Amino acid sequence: MTMTYYELNRIERAVKVATTLTHSWFRGHPQTYNALTPRVFRPEYQSKSYRAFRPEVESSIIESFKRQAPALSPQVPDKNDHVEWLFLMQHHGTPTRLLDWSKNVLVAIYFAVNDHLDEDGELWAMYPDALNKRNFPGMPTSRNPILKFLAAEPSCTSPEKLAKQLGLRDVPQYPLALDPPMNFVRMVAQQSVFTIHTKPRDGATIPELLTDPKELVRYVVPKSHKKKILSNLADLGVTRLTLFPDLDSLSKEIVKEHHELAYEPPKPPHW
Repeated sequence: MTMTYYELNRIERAVKVATTLTHSWFRGHPQTYNALTPRVFRPEYQSKSYRAFRPEVESSIIESFKRQAPALSPQVPDKNDHVEWLFLMQHHGTPTRLLDWSKNVLVAIYFAVNDHLDEDGELWAMYPDALNKRNFPGMPTSRNPILKFLAAEPSCTSPEKLAKQLGLRDVPQYPLALDPPMNFVRMVAQQSVFTIHTKPRDGATIPELLTDPKELVRYVVPKSHKKKILSNLADLGVTRLTLFPDLDSLSKEIVKEHHELAYEPPKPPHW
């Protein structure tokens, strides 16, 4: 599916997007995928013969993480808290059916321009309430039965039985936008929010569901403008260190600063 897109070649345009689409969430890609696909559903985890989603791979990834994580961390969720397990896995880079978004457009545009400098990037803006209206109005809590179903589905043998146990009349068919608890410093720094997705099927992707540009819009960031936008972001205080507040990021930030040429203060702008 090919969407209409607009060009975003200056940081001012990102700010304009944010101040216009004030209730949207944002996601940046360093390449133009023209898709919004959770990592576990991407081609590298599909059957090489049929190029199809393999549910056994998703369930195996989850069970492997759950089995080994307690030996490496003293604090893990209850074994049946499938939602919290997905948050933990996503935070540490394990492939899941979650997709990261941010409430801050500058965070999203950072991820669109920070890598693959020789390729165009893309920025997505989504109105989350438009996605959720297919399930129910508003934003789900951690107790929401649809959210619980989507998180537990990879580990269940009968989706119909699971839906019934959770009090649902039908098996959920659409992705869900959720505003998670801020369990990690990085989530706070990045103003993280998520979408959680159903097993892949035609007609159930976000671009297929949200066809109105007011609800979902895509901007392409030309490769020739990435370095300039990245520099603008640093001037605005959006750097690897602010988004990944740890010692590794601190070291990289210090190295970057000391590679820069001598700074000469410019004349301040005035009106």
